[in-house]
Order: sequence, then structure tokens, then C-alpha cells
Amino acid sequence: MMPLVGDREERRRAAREAVVQARLEAERPWWQRRLFAWFISLPSRFWRSLKWWGRELGEGAFEVLLGLVALVFVLAVWMLGSWAWQTAPVPTGVLIAAAVAFLTFGGVEFFRDRRRGRLAMTAVIAFCFVALWVVPYVLF
Repeated sequence: MMPLVGDREERRRAAREAVVQARLEAERPWWQRRLFAWFISLPSRFWRSLKWWGRELGEGAFEVLLGLVALVFVLAVWMLGSWAWQTAPVPTGVLIAAAVAFLTFGGVEFFRDRRRGRLAMTAVIAFCFVALWVVPYVLF
């Protein structure tokens, strides 16, 4: 299908206008072009800076929140263990022995070449978690 004559004229007029605008831009001094480019890029740089600060502050706040949750969890486990020991020492001792056995199983599975099943992976994760909490106290 052939383009209409009016459409061709419209495109030629738009091309001429673009050439005129490019020549006007080229005639401006370099410092005006650079200042204009800097001024135009200012909003995007501002938003990128805000997004970066938001990410950094968000990560920091999340780490603090996660640390507080971990401390509350440890405190709750300690309080429950203390209450359980005062209430029924024999079942609490059995529970502690089972937890130690589970962590030992996780340690054995951690150093094996091949792990078996979800229970083994859970034990390995529990072993690594406890090891990461205990090793700094033993070393330092």
C-alpha cells in the first residue's frame, strides 16, 4: 500500500523540525548543554539515591528486628526450660537428652558424604545452628 502524499509531507515537516532543533542544540555553548543535561538527570539521580538509602536502611532495620526476634526466642526457650525443670525434672531431662541426641545425629550427618531424607537435613541444620551459636563462646 502506498503512503498518502499528505503523510509524506507530514513526515518531511517533522524531520525538518528535528534538524532545526538539533542545530539549535549544537549552537548552544558546551556549558549550557552540560548544565541542561545535569539538570534533566537530577530527578532520576535523586530517586536512585532515595532507593539506595531505602534499601540500606531497610536491610539494617530488618537485621535489628531479626536479632530481636532471635533474642526473644532464646529467652522464651530458657524460661520454658527453667519452668519445665522446676515442674518435672525427669521429663525435662529426657527432652534435653533427646535434643542432644538429635544434634549429635545432625553432626554425624553433616560430616557424611551423603545425606538421607528430610529428617537428616533438619538435624544438620539444627546442628549447624547450634554450632554457630556455641563456637564463638568456646573460642573467645
